[in-house]
Amino acid sequence: MHAFITRKPKLENQNSPDVLVIKPENSIGIEEVRQIQSFLSRKPIQSDHNTVYIHNAHLLTLPAQHALLKTLEEPPGNSLIYLITSSPYSLLPTVLSRVQITNLPNPPDHPDLSKSQALFSKLKKVGVGERLKILEEQEFTRESSLKFLDDLEYLIHQDLSLSKIYPVVVETKKYLKANCNLKLCLSHLALGLQNC
Repeated sequence: MHAFITRKPKLENQNSPDVLVIKPENSIGIEEVRQIQSFLSRKPIQSDHNTVYIHNAHLLTLPAQHALLKTLEEPPGNSLIYLITSSPYSLLPTVLSRVQITNLPNPPDHPDLSKSQALFSKLKKVGVGERLKILEEQEFTRESSLKFLDDLEYLIHQDLSLSKIYPVVVETKKYLKANCNLKLCLSHLALGLQNC
């Protein structure tokens, strides 16, 4: 096994030319995965293997996780890949099945998504105007909005047929975390859900 998920890896010399460290600010996209693939395709210079550390791996976008799967399935023999995260179960099950999980607690019980799932089901069945009204009636705070979006993200990971709404969920979270107006963020979500 050449790929691992861990909370705290044993870090090698990060200044080595054989070590690549990915530390995202907001998310990890396909461009970073291409950088990883390119890095791993070359021969190591100072050691016998190349090592990649992906900090906050839970920030991998869905397309990036899909792009990383091939590398995790067939990593070059001289490579080690560490996905470092405190939320490993937010990653795709297919990603988790291709890595060795180390230094992590047992998976949490499934979170109670019944309220979020019921609200999402309501939102899917109505038009934009009604979605705006339903979201306004929830009296969301910034924190409860982020929790709802986290729950939606979890639901998307469980049912990939919902993946077309993933970008709007990620964008809405980004806007909320950037302290944008809560009502505008929820309006953005309501408009984006018309694709589900």
